[in-house]
Amino acid sequence: MSDAPTELNRTKFSDAVSALRIREFRRFWFAGLASNSGGWLQGLASPYIMYEMTESGAWVGGSVFALMLPMAIVGPFAGPMADRLSRRKILLICEVILASIAISNAILWWLGIREPLVYIGVNIIYGVANGYALPAWQSYVADLVPRDFLMNAITLNSTQFNAARAIGPSLGGVVLATTGPGWAFLGNGLSFLVVFGTLLTLPQTLPSPLAGRKDSQLSQFVKGWAYAKTQPTIMTGYFAAACVAVLGGPLVQVHLILFIENVFQVGEFKFGLLMSTYGIGAVMIAPWLASYGTRIRKSRLLVGSLALYGFGELLLSATKIFWVGVAGIFVVGCAHLIMATTTNTTLQLHVPEPVRGRIMAMYLMVFTIGAPLGSIIQGPLADKFGPRSVVTVMGLCFLAATVFFVISGKSSSYDFDDEST
Repeated sequence: MSDAPTELNRTKFSDAVSALRIREFRRFWFAGLASNSGGWLQGLASPYIMYEMTESGAWVGGSVFALMLPMAIVGPFAGPMADRLSRRKILLICEVILASIAISNAILWWLGIREPLVYIGVNIIYGVANGYALPAWQSYVADLVPRDFLMNAITLNSTQFNAARAIGPSLGGVVLATTGPGWAFLGNGLSFLVVFGTLLTLPQTLPSPLAGRKDSQLSQFVKGWAYAKTQPTIMTGYFAAACVAVLGGPLVQVHLILFIENVFQVGEFKFGLLMSTYGIGAVMIAPWLASYGTRIRKSRLLVGSLALYGFGELLLSATKIFWVGVAGIFVVGCAHLIMATTTNTTLQLHVPEPVRGRIMAMYLMVFTIGAPLGSIIQGPLADKFGPRSVVTVMGLCFLAATVFFVISGKSSSYDFDDEST
């Protein structure tokens, strides 16, 4: 009997995780898994405590706005900083700050402080630190692997993030139900220290050609934007990210707690399960994308992911049955992994190294502006019309965006020749 099918399966799996053969990237990957799992402990606890204190979708949306808007504000400075300074040093400093903030959240809760504005204030500080960390994190991945491994590394990085999105909320549901949100905040704080320790073992990034330049960070950011406007591939990526951020960003951070309380009417454990299903969907689609993503036109991956987003949101909004809602969130998780990986890889490959930090910072800014904007709008609308109605409209908007990308031909800019850049 032939062993060919077994060998073929081994080869496919080996191809799917090829970047993990690189020791430095492997360490970074596992540290990120620990940190992001902790982050989703807090991602579950934050909307939970805000709804417990206020019973208002508007307040939940406002807390997301307070967390993410500062990330957008510091973007013009964080991107150039990631180009000029050691990305590893930036991450080391940010991990200590983020750990301190998360542990402070735990202490505030244990002290019995139940004032929503206090936690919104903490979210603002957390958002500033995270705004500096994210561009450095995204760009540091490309520093750890050769170009030929980049798409696989980015796919694995997205897989790690979404595996954490499955692990963190599942664990968080148990923590909320048994010990309370304070321990969820503490777990996040400790996870940042894991990353700090790992970063100490990883190499410094090479000095950027921009390191000796005297022009200001804002000036560098403006020049980066001037470059981005001349590149259809980059602008298409930004537009796709804006659709996902404004239409889909509030789904997990605003609407799911409202679905749990007002539609499905289940407890903390199933809240964690529903949130974790997003990550489970992403993790399950990731091996397919890692193995076959390079064989499919990126334009098809882009429009397909937007269509899946719309279908998943419509499935969630059409039901009062918890497990059907779980299926809808699963589909959305698959869609997000495909869209984020495709766009991230396209930008990383298309953009020259000296401006990569700024271009990725602007990409992240689209999310950090779009998601709070969507949250501050959709939260009050959900209070007035109900979360099912709002999510239905967002799903239909995703389908309309899909049609627009196809008819306008904008998605075709993703199909550039990688070797020519």
